[in-house]
Amino acid sequence: MEQKIKFIIIGLVGVCVVCLLLFIQAFSQQQRLLRESNDLKTENTALVSKANKLESDLKETQGKIGSLKAEKDRVSEELNDLQRKLESVSRTRDELIVKLKEKSQAQAAAPAPAPVVQEAPAPQNTDAYWGGILKSKTDLEMQLSSIRTELRNLQISNESLQREKGVLEIDINSLRNERKDLLRQLDYNKKILDSVSQEVVRERNDKVAIQDSLNSIRAENGVLSRQLKSLVGRKEDLDKKIQNLQEGKSTAEKRLNEMEEMLTDKISKIDTLKSELDAIKSGKSLDDKGSKGSVELPAIVVHSTPSADRGSSVQIQEYPGKILAVNLDSNFVVIDLGSSSGVKIGDIFNVYRDAKSIGTIGVIQTRASISACDIKRISTPLKIGDGVK
Repeated sequence: MEQKIKFIIIGLVGVCVVCLLLFIQAFSQQQRLLRESNDLKTENTALVSKANKLESDLKETQGKIGSLKAEKDRVSEELNDLQRKLESVSRTRDELIVKLKEKSQAQAAAPAPAPVVQEAPAPQNTDAYWGGILKSKTDLEMQLSSIRTELRNLQISNESLQREKGVLEIDINSLRNERKDLLRQLDYNKKILDSVSQEVVRERNDKVAIQDSLNSIRAENGVLSRQLKSLVGRKEDLDKKIQNLQEGKSTAEKRLNEMEEMLTDKISKIDTLKSELDAIKSGKSLDDKGSKGSVELPAIVVHSTPSADRGSSVQIQEYPGKILAVNLDSNFVVIDLGSSSGVKIGDIFNVYRDAKSIGTIGVIQTRASISACDIKRISTPLKIGDGVK
């Protein structure tokens, strides 16, 4: 029993140590996951800020592209206006050339006028006219050259704007690619964060389950401790009972030995009385008793009146044995039949009083001339002297 209790205590201690190690391992893993989660959160925050910065740069670049497009449209409109002006100037020049050709042909075809003194200033008016035409032509050519220069400058600026537009489109494409990469990285970080959160939740659930199992083990340990205490108490009670039973057994054996000695004395007295009765029956005196041998008779019960020992009336019963001692508290009796009379443990006897059965007894222990019997059934309290058969 004590070895089993030691095994139970050792098993409980081992289970507690294993649960403690599992709890420490789960706690360290939870701390590591929390650190990784915090690192991922900081990295996620940095990526989000970088993505916001790239989005603002993209919006600014798109605004620049829009302004460049507007400036390009304005330059294109100015170029169209200058082209229209150039076309109108070219048409005007062609018309003037045509008019000059027609006028020179008309002058060549006309007859020479008569020399008149008053009409001499006409050539002067003609030169001034042609000089104004040439001046206007020169002005138009200068305007045309300036328009061409402006047009060339506009083309150069347009080409530079186109180059800037290409560079900005390349930057925009790179920013878009970076934005896509950042979004993919952000999604990946979110997935990792979700998986880490799920692992943290699982670890927390495992921790709760371990705590519950630890609590249940503690409760079982408490129950087992209480059971152990109760078993120890019961063991102590049983030891006390065994000690008391051993003391009662030794006391009973002592009493049985005393009763056996007392019964031996009584049997010797009964034999003496039998011899006296035989002498009385044969009509001989007591002095002749020693000369004759003793005659074996069946066991009889002698009842004496309290008035006198010798002058009492004697009543002989037919029962082979009688009750010598009664202990109703311990529920047993002692009879004057023993192993010498063939009595064995387990034999059943009926108890009689006045030729009536008043109970049943069973043999539990035997000696040479007496036996201890357990009371099985009684209708009347047993007394010393009741017959046994």
